[in-house]
Amino acid sequence: MFKIGHSHVLAALGAFIVLAPHAEPQSASSSVPRRLTLPLAENLLIARNLSVLAARYQIEVNRAARLIASYKPNPVLTAGAEQIPFYSPLPGSFPRFYKTNPDAGANPVYTLRIDNIWERGGKRELRTAVADEQLQASEAQMLDAVRTQIFQLRRAFTAATLARENLKLAETSEQQYAQTQTLTQAKVDQGDIPRVELYRVGAGRLQYQQAVLQARTAYDGAVRDVLNLLGAREQDIQGGIAQAADLQPVTLRTGEPQIPDSLRNAALEIINDFDDSPVGQSLSELRSMALSRRPDVAAARHLLASTDNAMQLAQAQRTRDVDIGYEYQRVGNDHSAGVVLQVPLFLHNDQRAAFTQAEAQKRAAEAQLKQAELQAITDVEKAYQSYLSARRILDLYGTENLSQLERLRTVANVSYREGASSLFELLDAQRAYSAAMTAYYQARSDYQLNLWELEQATGGALR
Repeated sequence: MFKIGHSHVLAALGAFIVLAPHAEPQSASSSVPRRLTLPLAENLLIARNLSVLAARYQIEVNRAARLIASYKPNPVLTAGAEQIPFYSPLPGSFPRFYKTNPDAGANPVYTLRIDNIWERGGKRELRTAVADEQLQASEAQMLDAVRTQIFQLRRAFTAATLARENLKLAETSEQQYAQTQTLTQAKVDQGDIPRVELYRVGAGRLQYQQAVLQARTAYDGAVRDVLNLLGAREQDIQGGIAQAADLQPVTLRTGEPQIPDSLRNAALEIINDFDDSPVGQSLSELRSMALSRRPDVAAARHLLASTDNAMQLAQAQRTRDVDIGYEYQRVGNDHSAGVVLQVPLFLHNDQRAAFTQAEAQKRAAEAQLKQAELQAITDVEKAYQSYLSARRILDLYGTENLSQLERLRTVANVSYREGASSLFELLDAQRAYSAAMTAYYQARSDYQLNLWELEQATGGALR
């Protein structure tokens, strides 16, 4: 089993593959809870995602194909009645079904024959081996579909988390701006500052109102992406928390991210937070992990093994099968038995072209495997470089730097309230804080997304 991420996802996926021939699609039975965590969403994706379901049905197709390939050729039963006279000028010769008339030109012949093909050259075993490798390739392709779809789900969760943090920041900044606007109005009424300052603070508030609207739109878009990946619509969302036996319920604990009040009416409440933990593996270790764990590479290997067996099967087709027929005949009153042996003559098709075709297919599969391995290495190297860059950017926003920004904003608010600084200095401090925090959340989001990309590139969890 290839590692995708969380252990509960692996367990669900393993059961999904084993029970594939007997399980029904769960898209109708696994409802989507309104409060949704990433682990629960990954479980639901295994059960509901349409791309995963399509890959699952392909496993059933290949499992049936393997069973068919393992069958022996069916025997053929032949029953015949020939030379039944329906008119004869000889007296007493019509009708005649069993008796033999030596003066008649036609006598009834009844035949019962069983033909059985004796396959030679190990064709059935090779057919089964080809189908078995194709079955394993389809299972790996399903895992690859899960890998791809889970990454898309994590991307949507990351976008929703970023939108939620930006929304909280914009709402907080807008509230502080409202307080600043009220304070400025009081200063203007007292004659401490000119009225133009009131216009200045009102204009500065527009960007935070715009940020609130943009964050809500981004969150709503991410929610729609999550529902799409889960193969669900809004009417599939249940009001409470899921309590299905195979799904883990959502439990909010102290310290977990909370949804802003402005998102309480959203279709989904995405419960998720950024993960800033580093990756401990080196680049060489990540390359090895990708080659050993990525399901698309495994699928290419199984397809190559399938073409190798197919080439042997094509070679075995040049070994002639033997058709043995056991025959019983009754001619009038006489009974007879016989054995018929049939061997094909390779006068027109000697099966050489089939071997050439299989050999070319094997070369194509070898090239596809090399491309899959090269793609895996390339994905790892690109994701690792992006991860290092995102890590360096995130490290810029240390606790001390963020604390200084918070202190600067607090000092600016107090100074303006006491008349020790101008409105321009206050607005500049607030804009600097908002811009820095927005960049910080974006850095955390980029880092989280790069972690997901690195895990997708390696085919499994890294932490």
